[in-house]
Amino acid sequence: MALSAGYQPDALDAAIMAALEGDIRSPTQTLANTVAASPITVRRRIERLLEQGIISLAPLVDLHAAGYPNLLLIGINVEHFSPFDLAHRIAALPAALTVNVVLGRHDIELVAALPSREEVSTFLTETLPGMPGIARVTPAMALDVWKFRRGYQAHSTEDPPRQHRPLDALDRKIIANLRQNARKSNRAVAADIGASESAVRSRIKRMQHTRQISFEYLQIHPEGPMSAAFVGIDVHGGKGRSVCRSLATIPEVSFVATTLGRHDLICALNVSEVEQLTHLLHEKIVPIEGVKSTAPSHCLQQIAHQSELGFIL
Repeated sequence: MALSAGYQPDALDAAIMAALEGDIRSPTQTLANTVAASPITVRRRIERLLEQGIISLAPLVDLHAAGYPNLLLIGINVEHFSPFDLAHRIAALPAALTVNVVLGRHDIELVAALPSREEVSTFLTETLPGMPGIARVTPAMALDVWKFRRGYQAHSTEDPPRQHRPLDALDRKIIANLRQNARKSNRAVAADIGASESAVRSRIKRMQHTRQISFEYLQIHPEGPMSAAFVGIDVHGGKGRSVCRSLATIPEVSFVATTLGRHDLICALNVSEVEQLTHLLHEKIVPIEGVKSTAPSHCLQQIAHQSELGFIL
């Protein structure tokens, strides 16, 4: 739902959103104790934040568990066509997670997830090239994800990327039922999907324990545009892991992955002002030991962003 014009969350709203961070299913009484308000007030405030489109309360589902192990970060160059119109068409593709019109070496940055290597091949050689206006597709495949949102995984040579087991049919029903509001009670979910409350409770507990889903992340929708960017990074030989570790510690960096394709690494940056973006790139990223070169693509307009799938590290 779109943010209502002129609506500004107040101090209590901000306190409730801060209290939800880390566990969006936290009991209302616990939240009320944290923010020093009544449970009824807290419940109504959360409902209003949802209605106003300021927050989303959906579980984060791991891409591997959801059956989409192949993550692509694709730069697209456009000819004889509006990049904005083409970006809207690309956003309609089922595989598209994030579609940004950007300023940089490419006109559009696309993040896509696909279930198999065969479908990756079809997507890159038939689906995208067959769309009018696409002049060139420059893909990269994520190999080892070091950071997603606030997740952080410090790899060693004995520490392979985490890959979670696939969700089954009942798991998917539970997640679908929680998509609009993850604070829905186990009893309500059970009634909706025709399962027992104990089955729903045990399934949710197991999916959290195995890191197939997470209720740690509160999705806040900013009122204004974010000065986001994808940055392709090439590194000196043998420095990939150390550069990834350094990037993952930077708060404004929301995603870090080694890649096969256009660059050695790709990271995503999220800030509120373009000046912060410039400072972050030149003062924090370029000086990292091992960084050879950077290629930023500054987001002019985000056409689509799907925040319910990601990596749970």
